[in-house]
Amino acid sequence: MTQVVLQWDPAYARSYQIQVSPNASTWTTVYSTTTGKGFKETIDVTGTGRYVRMYGTARSSQYGYSLWEFKVYGTGGNPTPPPTMPPDPTFPATRLVFADEFNGAVGGKPDPAKWTIDPGTGQNNEVQYYTNNDNASLDGAGSLVIEARRETVNGRSYTSHRMNTGNKFHVQYGRIEARIRVPKGNGLWPAFWMMGADFLTGRPWPYNGEIDIMEVLGRNTLEAYSTLHAPAYNGGNGYGQKYPSPGGVDLSGGFHVWSAEWDSRGITFKIDGQTVFVASKATVESTRGPWVFDHPFYLILNLAVGGDFPGPVDGTTPFPSRMLVDYVRVYQ
Repeated sequence: MTQVVLQWDPAYARSYQIQVSPNASTWTTVYSTTTGKGFKETIDVTGTGRYVRMYGTARSSQYGYSLWEFKVYGTGGNPTPPPTMPPDPTFPATRLVFADEFNGAVGGKPDPAKWTIDPGTGQNNEVQYYTNNDNASLDGAGSLVIEARRETVNGRSYTSHRMNTGNKFHVQYGRIEARIRVPKGNGLWPAFWMMGADFLTGRPWPYNGEIDIMEVLGRNTLEAYSTLHAPAYNGGNGYGQKYPSPGGVDLSGGFHVWSAEWDSRGITFKIDGQTVFVASKATVESTRGPWVFDHPFYLILNLAVGGDFPGPVDGTTPFPSRMLVDYVRVYQ
């Protein structure tokens, strides 16, 4: 054995040993520290054994040990090679691998070959009900219209729409972009985001990872958000950035292009070609916790109403309100 890499959540061992054993009963210490720093620790060691363990002797806090990943490097045995990772794109990426231009007749519906409609109530104490395709249509001028209405369906006083590519298209790395015009009004919450595809096979949020490329709160359309959610940083503690609109323009006044340029080193978020936030994998691992974004994700578009983040609607909120999507494109 030549190296061990530990990736901790914020609860870690201040003091611990790396030990090896031929039989899992007699252990030999090959590394020891009383000054563990947590997060990502790369340890060069020399040792031989069939088994290896981290033996913690002092906690950094009352929460115990939360060891997200334990990697062992060396020679011998019969190791199973890890899955081959896709190559990093070269940006600006130019090979189009997914696109929907929403060019169709007025009243047409989202392409079922590309999108899965996702009815339901949403999360975060939102007040809308996402209908089964009633609140989404093409405008005949090249845009998808997602419409929030004040109407009672399934016990909710508002309706809207959510759709995703979960059963149609997954992607790992590339430039993911959409040209969107957001609505304005208290309680409105348009979003363009991605979920780790293993969510569909049972891995719970936030362990699957969430990449929010664009969120705008209708109460202040002079700013937007781009955020990552993972086990050690999620919800109100997500790793992200609130940023002003370029030039101070009202984002509800026209279309803007939100994009994420994503590779094995991190994710760069942009609006209209201007970088607004860079999430470096190395920085996240060394300061916040595990990076859970090196696997396939699927795309989501939705317009939420109310909830913890945007706050409530009120008498000034216009209904119907519309989120317009000119296109969604993915390049590698």
